[in-house]
Amino acid sequence: MLLFVVVVWGLAPLLYKILYEYCSPLVSTAVVSLISAIALLLLSLKQLKKLNKKYFLVAVPTGLFNSLASLLQKIGLQYTTPTQYAFLENLSCVVVPILMFLFVRKKPTPLKIAASVLCLVGAFILSGMDFSSQSIAFGKGEFLCALSGIFYGVNIAATGAFAKELFAPLYVMIQMWVQTLLAVLMALSFNVISVGGAVMEKLVWTWDVRAILLLIGLALIVNTLCWVMRTNLMKKIDASVVATVMPFTAVVTSVVSVSLGMETLTWNLCIGGVLVMAAAILSGVGDALENKKQETTPPNTDVVNNESVAECDEK
Repeated sequence: MLLFVVVVWGLAPLLYKILYEYCSPLVSTAVVSLISAIALLLLSLKQLKKLNKKYFLVAVPTGLFNSLASLLQKIGLQYTTPTQYAFLENLSCVVVPILMFLFVRKKPTPLKIAASVLCLVGAFILSGMDFSSQSIAFGKGEFLCALSGIFYGVNIAATGAFAKELFAPLYVMIQMWVQTLLAVLMALSFNVISVGGAVMEKLVWTWDVRAILLLIGLALIVNTLCWVMRTNLMKKIDASVVATVMPFTAVVTSVVSVSLGMETLTWNLCIGGVLVMAAAILSGVGDALENKKQETTPPNTDVVNNESVAECDEK
């Protein structure tokens, strides 16, 4: 299941790149999000009674960050390569430790700090740093994808801090409805707002059967099925293992993209990709060591002793 999710999410940037030949990024994102939200609603019909105020207080704000990340990433894909799109998403490694400390006072481990720095350096190299001239070719596509990685980090940290007790499909469903609404609003706004005499993004739609099938496939397989599978597999596999393996989606994207001739293999891609991957693995290892330490920590014997003394006094 984990391998399936990694491969599918690795192919997703390439599929979106093909989809842009038929419809604009914001329109396609809105349609995919809507289909996913409806699918998750159908899957969660028996659990709808669980919906309460807490779901909306947590899912709506985190959904906004997740939606902004997804939308900015889809827009940025027009101006960058699928590989950079995929690797720059891992900038969440930089943000998550900081936010977890702010949210729940969870101090980042040395491995987490090292992973954050390594990920940041790898992202700069990946974005086009020229070692000979010591310059950085950081275009708007790379900037938007990097910003989306940061927003994904906010979503991950907030989800980890506040959504552990929530039913995952319902939680993701609310986020998908938020993403649908935001995508529609942005699509309509960008079709009106002009920059330099041209609108920011024209509303482009097609009824081509291939495009419709691709949209449905992205919604049902990439979004709905993979999210449900990932939720279920995390019940059987340690979360730190999942966190370490998931960044390999970027490797799948890179290998397939280069193989299909959609981009060229460069030293920046190799070095930056390796550093970002190393950062993601370090982050996962840090989680594993921290979880193991918590599992081996002995219980608070003072509480047990106090309870025993109280029982003796009572007797």
